[in-house]
Amino acid sequence: MNKNKIEFAVYGKGGIGKSTISANISAALAIKGNKVMQIGCDPKHDSTRYLMHGEIIPTVVEYLRKTPEDKALLSDVLRKGCFGIKCIEAGGPRPGVGCAGRGVISAFEFLKKHHAKDDCNRILYDVLGDVVCGGFAVPVRKEYADAVFLVTSGEYMSLYAANNILRGVRNYDGENGKRVAGIIYNERKISDEDGRVNRFAKAVNLPIIVKVPRSNAFSYAEEENMTVMEIEGFEAEKEIFTKIADYIDGQLPLYKALPLDDDELENVVLGTEKRRKVFEEKSTDNNDLVIKSDIDNKDFSDSCLDNSLKEEVPERMPLYGCAFNGATTEAIHVRDAYIIAHAPKACSFYAWQNITSPGRRNLFNRGILMPSSLNPNFFSTNMNHADAVFGGMDKLRKKVTEALLNKPKLIIVISSCVSGIIGDDIKQIEEMSTKDTLIIAINADGDIEGDYMKGIEMCRHILMEKLANKDIIPCGKFVNIINETGVSNNSSINFNTIKSFLDKLGIEINCRLGGDTTTQNIINFKKASLNLIADDNPTGRMLESWLKDNYQVNFIEKSFPIGFKQTVKWLNELAEFFNCKDKLYGIVENQKEIYEKEIAMLKPVLNGKTILMTTINTNLDWLISACKDVGMKFVWIGVINYLHQDIMITEDSKIKVEEYTHWDTAKDYIKKLHPDLVISNHTQRVGAGDYVAEAIPMTLVCGFQSGINILKRWAKLFETKRNGEWMNDKALFEKYFA
Repeated sequence: MNKNKIEFAVYGKGGIGKSTISANISAALAIKGNKVMQIGCDPKHDSTRYLMHGEIIPTVVEYLRKTPEDKALLSDVLRKGCFGIKCIEAGGPRPGVGCAGRGVISAFEFLKKHHAKDDCNRILYDVLGDVVCGGFAVPVRKEYADAVFLVTSGEYMSLYAANNILRGVRNYDGENGKRVAGIIYNERKISDEDGRVNRFAKAVNLPIIVKVPRSNAFSYAEEENMTVMEIEGFEAEKEIFTKIADYIDGQLPLYKALPLDDDELENVVLGTEKRRKVFEEKSTDNNDLVIKSDIDNKDFSDSCLDNSLKEEVPERMPLYGCAFNGATTEAIHVRDAYIIAHAPKACSFYAWQNITSPGRRNLFNRGILMPSSLNPNFFSTNMNHADAVFGGMDKLRKKVTEALLNKPKLIIVISSCVSGIIGDDIKQIEEMSTKDTLIIAINADGDIEGDYMKGIEMCRHILMEKLANKDIIPCGKFVNIINETGVSNNSSINFNTIKSFLDKLGIEINCRLGGDTTTQNIINFKKASLNLIADDNPTGRMLESWLKDNYQVNFIEKSFPIGFKQTVKWLNELAEFFNCKDKLYGIVENQKEIYEKEIAMLKPVLNGKTILMTTINTNLDWLISACKDVGMKFVWIGVINYLHQDIMITEDSKIKVEEYTHWDTAKDYIKKLHPDLVISNHTQRVGAGDYVAEAIPMTLVCGFQSGINILKRWAKLFETKRNGEWMNDKALFEKYFA
């Protein structure tokens, strides 16, 4: 017996008996000592019913719909049937809703993630074969089925479905691939049935492995909710399935998929060419109107068609946008890479806008150059309706071929909702890699995979897994910068600030994971001795944990420092790690002198002013410290703690800090306490009143003078005269700014 793992798909038209045949093949294989798994890939989810003696097992699709990803367990959907056969049902959506093929894809991803097949040596996929769409074609992808069996009767539609399956296999394998094992002929007792099946088998050059006759054995086994292999008697029928099991356990010869076109199929099976000729001759003799039965052979599909979510990962900042958008925004930072979006034009345009708008704003408003945003190497397949119906892989291959002519170091292909739903297997494109260009596919699949942050996480992980060399030994004074906020106006300012510190300490930047970088920088990721977190958020901390676990790298505990005290502490830790504290003294003393001078200039305006702050739960100790230095007083701090984390405000335990959820709470405190200044880092207007209102940017400017920059702005606001001589400035100020 061949003990190597063999995975095979059993395809057939719905109702042809493929599930009954599949269950008995699994039973026969198990009786021979194989460790068997049967995976039902039909929305009816009844493939394993006889193996389970009538028990209906939970489907993977329904289970994943109700269960958070991090709590999903294989044991909840895996059952053991007769002869120890492991049983799985992929399932699907309700009839008429969603894409059942996509359900098959989700189920297969779940099984792969949980290593469901690892301890089995025979895996059978029982698949609906009426339409070989992208989802139902998943089992014939090369990473799954080693062989494909066609179950058919002599009925025309059954043979039509078998021929369609051959078309699907050929699409995956090309002209030279060999993965079709043969035909299992399930007899229906119709006229000329043997002749039809034999003619079809000869035309497509496939063997008929067995003929399964109509027999009371199957109706009896069905009544007992058992396989034929379990019941007493019916030895002839059992021998049929034993023969198939022997065929699989033996040499298992495989053949090319050679599908017929529709006319050929009709001629071979029904002999319609001869009948049509006779019909047309008789019609002409009787002077009857003849309607041509053949459509003119012309390509009309394009013109006709042209006229015609997962649980969110907890404890992370919610951003609107899909995983496709997040992945493209992240991938664009690899400056020597071409990014190809396998997506409709509208999705690609939205991603392009998200990529380029920060670059335009920073260039026009601040004179800051962001090359990856202003001139991205971003391309799209511009999928249309026809691609959604018939598949978009040909269009993707064409786009990749065009990109390869320029010999970029890297091509990153990213899928959207549409390409994900129809099951386009973009992983195939990686095989087009050349000696000059590596191709990496990222199955972001739009909203299917998750939100914007999920796409960023996915892109970072895949690029690291595909590129980073784990064998490199850290050397010299190099650091990596991790988790920069790509769409923030302040990201470039912060990078330049940190770079100026590093330059003065004699430390070089190796790679930016989340900022502009190159393919080679990612390959050399482990060259750096230390990693610096740019933005302190759950996404960054999850990435830090993942990098520590998989690449055994070092991190500074704190993210880019905000404010004077945090910056001093951060630079001390950095200098101590690289043994260069002697270079630090001058930097700190110079910045301290500047800080104290600025505080002295601001005190006359801000000393004694009262502040009410409403904030999401983020670390604002740097701001509280600067306010205290200038003599300002906090009367109340309200925290919207939507992530249910420990409160991060720790600078002054005497300040009243209150968690709240409703805006009326803040409004009530404003009326009660009459603050001079109301500040927030969210956009909700907390109410009118005789106070100055100010917003704190979500991504702050790091460094020694972060607090000073904010205080300067407040001082200017307090010095602003609200009442104009000839227009109502105060009313306008309160309406549009306060």
